[in-house]
Amino acid sequence: MSDYIPKLFFLQAEILVKAQQEVGETMGELGLAFIKLAKFESENAVFNTQRTHATDAKRLATAAVKASRFYRESNAQSVRHLVCCHNYCFI
Repeated sequence: MSDYIPKLFFLQAEILVKAQQEVGETMGELGLAFIKLAKFESENAVFNTQRTHATDAKRLATAAVKASRFYRESNAQSVRHLVCCHNYCFI
C-alpha cells in the first residue's frame, strides 16, 4: 500500500507536466498565428477601424506569446520541484 501512493503521485505529476507543456505549446502557436494575422491586417488596412483591429490582434498575439513563455517557465519549475519530491520519497 505504501508503494502505491508514490506511484500514483508521480503518475499524476507526469500528467500535470505534460498538460502544462501542451498548453504552453498551444499558446505559442496561437500567438504566432495572431502575429501573422496582425501583420496581414496592418499591411492591408485601409480604414482606421481596420488599423485598430490590427493593433488589437498584435496585442493579443503578444499576450499569447508571453503566456506561452510563462507556461514553459512554470513547467520547468514544476519539474524541478517534482524531481526534489521524487528524490526525497525514494531516498
